[in-house]
Amino acid sequence: MPKGYLVGHFTLTDKARFMGEYGTKVVAILEECGGKILVRGGRVGYREGESADIEVVVEFPDSEAAQRCLQSEPYRAIKAGRTDNSSGRLVIVDGV
Repeated sequence: MPKGYLVGHFTLTDKARFMGEYGTKVVAILEECGGKILVRGGRVGYREGESADIEVVVEFPDSEAAQRCLQSEPYRAIKAGRTDNSSGRLVIVDGV
């Protein structure tokens, strides 16, 4: 079964609230779900389309594990910290 990747591309609308309500908590939750952060922030050298403030890629054992993590109670408890204070995309994709 291929690994699953959670890919996020976010523009912050309230950085302080995003970090306080979501950013400082999400890493522990992702890791508890078996996720491994591969990319978080940093410089993006090439883009097409709209830019973002945060880029993130998290590797999971498979796509189902990523989906379970996003549906878990701990993640749902902090999700509004992201959705209320940023815009962007969060997708799950299968590895090759």
